[in-house]
Amino acid sequence: KGKKFNFFHFMLDLDQGPCAIKRLRGCGCGNDYVAITPDGDIFPCHQFVGIDEYKMGNIDEGTFDQEMKADFARAHVYSKPDCRDCWAKFYCSGGCNANNYQYMGDIRTAHKISCQLEKKRLECAIMMKAVKMAETAE
Repeated sequence: KGKKFNFFHFMLDLDQGPCAIKRLRGCGCGNDYVAITPDGDIFPCHQFVGIDEYKMGNIDEGTFDQEMKADFARAHVYSKPDCRDCWAKFYCSGGCNANNYQYMGDIRTAHKISCQLEKKRLECAIMMKAVKMAETAE
């Protein structure tokens, strides 16, 4: 009907995207931010809360696992085998580390369904941009 709509999952910058670090490793869990429980426990993100092997430390105890932080920094598209040669790698940045762990058992193993959804989302966004460019060129 000619009315504009806004759909979050298609709000993509197909020209440049975010900064290089974000394109390589995505959300930055365990590095750019962490989740802290009411008990002071520190986890890489809210989706890792309660998974003991991903407890990074505790605020009250003054502990923080720098090696785990570094391991998350190394979890990028070139350290994830399925991502290295993927055409969409700089848009999904290897997917959500928590989803990869939850569904695949490893932060470096891409969750296949998430990959398929991301690629379809990108294909649709590219199509929408192509249509818009064609309309403005007329």
